[in-house]
Amino acid sequence: MSAQGIFSDVVGLSYHCNSTIGVTATDCTYSYDDGAVVTFSIGDLVIGQSVGKNFLTIYDLVPIETSYSDPKLINRARLLFSFTTGQGLEAPIIIDSKIREAIKKYASQIDLDSRNLSDIDVPLAGICNELGLFPKTVSHTRNHLRRYEAGFKVMRDLKIPTQDGSYVLGDVYLPLQPEKRYPVLVSCTIYGRRVFYSGPNLESQDEIAAFERAEDEWHSTASTVEIQVPREPWGKSWALQRGFENIGTFNTFTYVPRGYAMVKVDPRGVSQTPGTRGIPGQITSDFRDAVEWAAEQSWSDGNVAMVGSSYGANTQWDVARLKPKGLKCFVPYATDLDLYREAAYTGGIPAITYLADWFSRVQACSPQWGESTDLMQLMNEHPFYDAIWEMTNKSLDQCDIPCFLAAAQIFMIHGRGAYEAWRACNAENTHLQLVARDYYPWPSRESAGKIMQFLDHHLKGNEHPKPETVGIHVRLGHGRWYWRKEKTWPVPGIQYKKWHLTAEGMLATDPGQDPATEFAYSTKAPVTGKSGVSFYSSPFEEDVEFAGHFSATLSISSSAPEADVVVTLWPVHGDGQVVPLGARGQPEPLAKGFLRASHRKTDGAKTLPERPWHTHTKADNAPLHPGEAVQIDVEIYPAAAKIRKGWKLRVDITPSEDQPDIPGYIKPDFRVMYGEVHEKGTNTILVGGGRTNYVLCPVVPPKEDYPNVIL
Repeated sequence: MSAQGIFSDVVGLSYHCNSTIGVTATDCTYSYDDGAVVTFSIGDLVIGQSVGKNFLTIYDLVPIETSYSDPKLINRARLLFSFTTGQGLEAPIIIDSKIREAIKKYASQIDLDSRNLSDIDVPLAGICNELGLFPKTVSHTRNHLRRYEAGFKVMRDLKIPTQDGSYVLGDVYLPLQPEKRYPVLVSCTIYGRRVFYSGPNLESQDEIAAFERAEDEWHSTASTVEIQVPREPWGKSWALQRGFENIGTFNTFTYVPRGYAMVKVDPRGVSQTPGTRGIPGQITSDFRDAVEWAAEQSWSDGNVAMVGSSYGANTQWDVARLKPKGLKCFVPYATDLDLYREAAYTGGIPAITYLADWFSRVQACSPQWGESTDLMQLMNEHPFYDAIWEMTNKSLDQCDIPCFLAAAQIFMIHGRGAYEAWRACNAENTHLQLVARDYYPWPSRESAGKIMQFLDHHLKGNEHPKPETVGIHVRLGHGRWYWRKEKTWPVPGIQYKKWHLTAEGMLATDPGQDPATEFAYSTKAPVTGKSGVSFYSSPFEEDVEFAGHFSATLSISSSAPEADVVVTLWPVHGDGQVVPLGARGQPEPLAKGFLRASHRKTDGAKTLPERPWHTHTKADNAPLHPGEAVQIDVEIYPAAAKIRKGWKLRVDITPSEDQPDIPGYIKPDFRVMYGEVHEKGTNTILVGGGRTNYVLCPVVPPKEDYPNVIL
């Protein structure tokens, strides 16, 4: 019986099956007899054979289970893919008479079964030279084959029209099943959409080859191999990571094989999309137009979600408020809402070191385009919260669209905004996660199953169950952790307990009647030894779980007109060593918070018992007088960990994030601390004598029946 099938993405490919002879049609179809072998060729050059079926790719022309790295497959695919005029499969490969004639000249030199990948270089170069094309590299070919093996393809550098008559460029990742429609996940960042940031100059074959090689190496090499891209490096730690394909978006290999199309957009002024970055409202309109465009494509079922982390999360809020056509939900994973409090001046302390580095890297991603705003000038001219910072805040007045939120523990950003959003959003359709400090790979790995549940429910139908409302990554120490599932936030049954600082350098659950005692420390961290002062609890008599907001209320003075106060909490083994809470077993605090003492004024209307809200305005700024005693309330971002029976809780109060006496701890070099740039002075914690000093900790009911999960 005769049947019709599709040979994916190729038009004009010759075939014969028994007495049937033809070429694949403009819709890539071919005819075959059930159970019969079909031979495919370009002129007299046989590409391969397969038993006829309704859908074929180049994989079907080699033996079953042939790897994408097998030279026999690469040779065949490289020949075919070199006839594409773009960098992806945005248009079918068309085998015309010119290609057949060119191949005829070089057919005797082509050995598609050669185990040496370079054997095809010379004839392929000759063929492409005659056709005015550029041969695809081995890495470029492997990248296509890797996606084919996973069941999808990429369409590169598509022009997405904008409402003002311009355009942005996007890559579309699409499952291979023909004529099907899919829900669409759209992301938009300023980092570039290629692995693992930026994108090639499309006029430079060397750059195109370099970016394809970087993608190939990201997938095929160990994290000991530093990936090279033809841009100024984003940093060695980024070049060694293998958790996320590119900065601020989700991995295509996680979501597309599960029935989603993905669109990754470069807004204006990013990578190859022409324009100027940072024009107010422009990225919002570009993103909105991309969402509406995605909803209307022939491969789309009209249901769209915005997805992304970090900057790729922050771009979503203003778009969601506009409610573009097709938008059904969004996933602002690890987001900021208040750029002053959550990124630029956390606790009033300038994050200039971090932001200057970040800004230079953003510029290096897209060197051919300019900025409309000088971020460093903005930072320097607006050290207090004012109308300029107010304008950058994300609006939450349209929070009825289903939303999946996440916040990072311990990191300098993305640890606060999700909770403020949670309070404003509709609790019936909002989900919240508290995840690791190293949050970037999580939406494509550890959290992906929960995000998939959320997307399936809102994009594919209510028959798909929703994930738990709240998921908490509870750190157990030494690289171990578990998911804690809850129905709401704060955790039901939570108790906020105070650990009071005592005159003996201890932490006590009762305030006591200690005499006035001073704990003085230098405003500069030493190279070795202890920075600041430490207070210790007695050994815990039972396991205790912390999950939620922390804070500290302290009485301090300083010999200087300013004091930066850093509060960190650490679990300590019985042997006195800090329990390493990092996801890879490295030392990191249980929780951490900051405050510049002159910014101590709080807003009573916005302050919660567990979360102080500082005004940070110039009018409320109050420098210290030498020796003046003041009370400060330090906001400590939410975190979660289990403290084991027999362990102690250690609280450090330091002038910076440096703590040399914890072996292996590397301070994040993000902020410019007052004591680091001024002459040495002395800060003092004033304990006892009626002074108030305590750390507020969120104790939640224990859960014992959890599965251990190792990162």
